[in-house]
Amino acid sequence: MPLDTVLCLDTSGSMAGRGLRELKKACTEFLLGIQQTATQTGLRENVAVVEFGSKTRIVRNLTDNYRLTKNAIDSLQAGGTTPMFEGLMEAMKEVIQNGGVLTLPGGKKMTPRIILMTDGRPDDKDQVLKAAMSFGPLWKAVGLPFPIPIACVGCGPDVDKELLAVIAKVTNGMFVVGDISQLGDFFRRQVLLIRFAAQFSHDMDKLRSLIALRAFLSSMGEHVDNEDELKGLLGLLLTMMMISGDDDDDLEIEGYPPLGTRVRRGRDWKWGNQDGGGVGTVTKHNRGGVVDVEWDIGRSNTYRHGAEDARDLRVQIGNGETKTVDLAILGAFTE
Repeated sequence: MPLDTVLCLDTSGSMAGRGLRELKKACTEFLLGIQQTATQTGLRENVAVVEFGSKTRIVRNLTDNYRLTKNAIDSLQAGGTTPMFEGLMEAMKEVIQNGGVLTLPGGKKMTPRIILMTDGRPDDKDQVLKAAMSFGPLWKAVGLPFPIPIACVGCGPDVDKELLAVIAKVTNGMFVVGDISQLGDFFRRQVLLIRFAAQFSHDMDKLRSLIALRAFLSSMGEHVDNEDELKGLLGLLLTMMMISGDDDDDLEIEGYPPLGTRVRRGRDWKWGNQDGGGVGTVTKHNRGGVVDVEWDIGRSNTYRHGAEDARDLRVQIGNGETKTVDLAILGAFTE
């Protein structure tokens, strides 16, 4: 399954003229970049386009047909106010209906991401903050299968920097602000971030390293002088991979179900109704053959994956179907 990215784009009246031209140019370069990534690394990426302005809609659903996506971007027209909340809700709908999790070489998972671009202030800031919470701490309540980070880029003197900072914080995403002419830099770095993940998917130390990321970007001709932006890029990546950038205890252990794996009770389950009869997510690896799971009902606990020669869990496949999964194929575990 490819990586999923939803472009959530401000097409309000203030974007008319140069702003919309620069946006279309940056998005086109982004599409060319991910095409090159697919060719060079084999990592494919689906892209959807959402606009919010005089029209708020999903312009193009998630697809790796970049010609269709470019046509959708070229069709955008500026007008109206800045209904950012409605735009984010359309982006959420697209993720829920069509998004999925990418499995990188080595079994590591990557969630979709939202790229939010705006040059102004939303019509209803409070509603936007509620939307951000829905992508972050309240993800289960709104039906998302996992938290979704938002990468925010704000352009122009009227952009609400504080709002973008809060959106980034509550979704564990990132934000940058600058002139409209710098849009291309932002989108190009988003492409290179995914190439970094593809190249070092087997090396957790590299994936967590600011030094390694800076060196990789420099090797690609991209020099990020702003330390906060570099940290934001790395934080966004680690959120997408559902791992912590700080806690060494969160390192993935070979042979364990990858972090983010969806599981149900398995052959040796003896823990009553702790799971509510439903599905949970592997959140941590522990030495000694045990893993931490957070159940969708809100409970969490530690379960055996090899300890006492027992397997408490099995992999969730598809929508509600469970079956034995071959360890060598999925890098997960069996009933």
